[in-house]
Amino acid sequence: MMKRLTLAVVVVLAGAGLVGWRWWERAEDETRQRIRIRVMDFRLSMGWGLPARDLAHMRKRSGLDDLANVSCRNCHLESTNALAWAQPRVRHARPGGMAVTPDGRRLYVALPEQDEVAEVDLERLVVIARGRVAGQPTGLALAPDGLSLFVTCRAGDRVARLDLARGGMLEVESVNVGIQPVGIACAVFGTNPLRLVVANMTSDDASLLSIQPLRETARFSTGREPYGVGFSEEGQSAQIVSRLAVSQGVHQPPSSEITVFDTLTQRVTRRVRMDSAHLSESVAVVPGRPRVLVPLVRVRNLVPITQVARGWVMSSGLGVLEPDGTVVQMPIDEANRYFADPGGLVIDTSGRRAYLASGGGDVVTVVALDQLDRWLAQADDATKRRAIHDLELSGEYVVGRIPTGRNPRHLALSPDGSRLFVSECLDDAVLVVDTRSLKHVGRVVLGEGGMKDPVRRGERLFTWAGKTFQGQFSCRSCHPDGHFDGLTYDFDGDGIGDNLLDNRSLLGLAGTWPFKWNGKNPSLNVQCGPRFAKVLMRTDPFDGEQLADLTRYVESLAPARTRHIADTEWTVSQERGRRLFFATQTPDGTTIPEERRCSTCHRPPLYTNRSKSSVGTRGPRDVSDVFDTPHLLGIGASAPYLHDGRAKSLEELWTVHQTNDLHGVSSYMSKQQLNDLVDFLKTL
Repeated sequence: MMKRLTLAVVVVLAGAGLVGWRWWERAEDETRQRIRIRVMDFRLSMGWGLPARDLAHMRKRSGLDDLANVSCRNCHLESTNALAWAQPRVRHARPGGMAVTPDGRRLYVALPEQDEVAEVDLERLVVIARGRVAGQPTGLALAPDGLSLFVTCRAGDRVARLDLARGGMLEVESVNVGIQPVGIACAVFGTNPLRLVVANMTSDDASLLSIQPLRETARFSTGREPYGVGFSEEGQSAQIVSRLAVSQGVHQPPSSEITVFDTLTQRVTRRVRMDSAHLSESVAVVPGRPRVLVPLVRVRNLVPITQVARGWVMSSGLGVLEPDGTVVQMPIDEANRYFADPGGLVIDTSGRRAYLASGGGDVVTVVALDQLDRWLAQADDATKRRAIHDLELSGEYVVGRIPTGRNPRHLALSPDGSRLFVSECLDDAVLVVDTRSLKHVGRVVLGEGGMKDPVRRGERLFTWAGKTFQGQFSCRSCHPDGHFDGLTYDFDGDGIGDNLLDNRSLLGLAGTWPFKWNGKNPSLNVQCGPRFAKVLMRTDPFDGEQLADLTRYVESLAPARTRHIADTEWTVSQERGRRLFFATQTPDGTTIPEERRCSTCHRPPLYTNRSKSSVGTRGPRDVSDVFDTPHLLGIGASAPYLHDGRAKSLEELWTVHQTNDLHGVSSYMSKQQLNDLVDFLKTL
């Protein structure tokens, strides 16, 4: 009996082996590769080690002798389709830009996640209609007669016009503009027709549009990530504010820009620098006064992070652009109390009050402009320069704080100034405030708030300053919309003044472990957990459920898009650059060592091998010459470059900061070839 059982087992195993062998012979090479990788990863996870030939292969391909943190999956990621950012997301009724009709009876609200614009009856505070607008409607501007609504479509790279005259919201025409348009404003001046100015966030420019028909008549460069647009009272001069600062060098303070554009002559008339200021997302002209107001964050990125405990790394403020082109930065924070991420800004028609929404502090600050004017009139230049550092100063002109729901980002006023509308972005609602009493008088419910969605819960934590010491900043303060501020910081854990680190974008981060420039953190849970609280937040860490939600949100962020959605084919230059990126030989036939090929460390589809490398970029104050290999998805939107941000452009990686062929063999490349390589990288 035992012999028969043994024989049966042998026959079954032999048959299974024969079937498996025949399947293996017929299997595609890609399928075999996946199986080999899984077997090898299993062996590594069990501590069994790998054959010598496999270890030799891994050392050759990675260029590393120490394989302690290397596995097959460092290079052999099969597809991005399984990553969190490639999966469908729940789309919530998050309110975006708002516009009130001239008669004060209707409010229009952009709903970017749902590709809709909502029409609200302001007597009953209910949504009475929704109109379809494809491409993530974001910014709204009403024509002065109230018959047309202009909508920026951020994901569609276009501006649409909705006809309101027929009792609906019918899209009747649209025009292509720059990449990811956000802010929009319109004005009529003199006998000239209506003009529109649109801020194109990702292409770093703005579009001037005319109507009848709707078309682009000019495009001009701005600062980095233009976001908000405003017009002077006469309607001829437009101001565009940029929310990111541009680095002036590793050890120099950055500056953002207010771009002033004359819509009649179609020329930029002034570029105003705001030193050490960024995250300006709106702009407003004070009626009857020659001043422009801009929300800002004063960032002291080169101050050691030890100063978080003293409230000395970031503070929120209001920029006052004077007629002579100087900007006075006034604080809105108080000593020991901060109001993070100021964004939406409106001024009443009398020019007496300004309202400023703090997205990270869940509050609207009320500023008395007469009192602000009096202080500015008596202060000398030195006092004005120091103003942003004096947290007792806000009591001179801040006359109220209005608590709101989660993440107020956009504001609008009724024509008579009696009601203020506040978009509570992460509550899916619009708050209505009586401006005389500064009390809530109603709320327009747009959706259910999304609290059953872990990604939405994570975004709430990401944008909330309540988890940092005295509410100074949120995750979004350094990573607006999950991207980054482009600044270099001095973290004190490894010595004050040592190892300066460039901030990194969180877009497309899923699957690109390890994290930090030194590759020290193996997962986002480690990156955002207790150590993060100790080093940066200086408060209690996120609990387990909060941390899980936060990492779910970060992993849901798709890579930055740096091309027009219509750009589906490579140009000739981009194709030449692609060949350079994947080159194995120089033009004269010399073999490029595997460890110095672009595609070895930056292997598709994430364009990283998820390992550390030494590429000759160690700085004079760095303690190591080995750094994490960043992914390249959206790299065109991630300047500056290298671990300390010393390279201002992609080209500088190989012309200024790498001349020894350690960071990829590039010494043979001509200027044209470098241009081609950069053009290709900007497509990723």
